[in-house]
Amino acid sequence: MPNQIIWEEKGVISSYTGLFSPETHIEGLGQLFGDKRIDNISYIIGDYTGVNGELLTEIHVEYPVAVATGAAMYVKNIKLALVATDDKIINLCVHFIELSTQINPTWEMKMFEDLKTARKWIDSKG
Repeated sequence: MPNQIIWEEKGVISSYTGLFSPETHIEGLGQLFGDKRIDNISYIIGDYTGVNGELLTEIHVEYPVAVATGAAMYVKNIKLALVATDDKIINLCVHFIELSTQINPTWEMKMFEDLKTARKWIDSKG
């Protein structure tokens, strides 16, 4: 299964594995933001540590930015932690954050190389 969504008490982890395609990402975002539980969370962790991003380019970041921007209209004050180790995926995540912060000032977004550090940031008050 290329995408796994794990709902937690106050948030959600969306993990991807394998060859990462735009279609896989679109499907995963649809499942995540289409779930009614999204209305009551305070964080999202996007875990891309298990993916290969050779099928993606910067153009593929635009759709996730649009989805997150739409979601931010009704889900405010989210911490979004993106976790990746592959250089190409890291660059795409950074590009996503740069574009999103211009449009969506209500979400805090940050890039991490491991889940442990991402969780510490999620749990911090700042």
